[in-house]
Amino acid sequence: MRTISVRLDDASAARLDSLCHTLGLSQSEVVQAGLALLQRQAASPAALAERLGLIGCFSSGDPGSGPTSHGRNHSAVLRQKLSQQQQQQRRFTPMPGGEGL
Repeated sequence: MRTISVRLDDASAARLDSLCHTLGLSQSEVVQAGLALLQRQAASPAALAERLGLIGCFSSGDPGSGPTSHGRNHSAVLRQKLSQQQQQQRRFTPMPGGEGL
């Protein structure tokens, strides 16, 4: 086990003492619990972005069309785009034995 020294301002030292008293833990236990909590909260950039409300907060639709999110509806958007592409290909593909458009 390793021992470290930490410099705290008066307010932080008072908060640490208060937490120790309230939780019935030693300073080391409070600091270790705080480190564990911070590590869980910062597990991934995606988790942090979601917790901060950044995922899905931007509209990717046309202005005035209401809130949409291509990220959340990517499957439906992809199906719609593929369907449109197939319709366009059918429209411009010449029929066998016929004259092209």
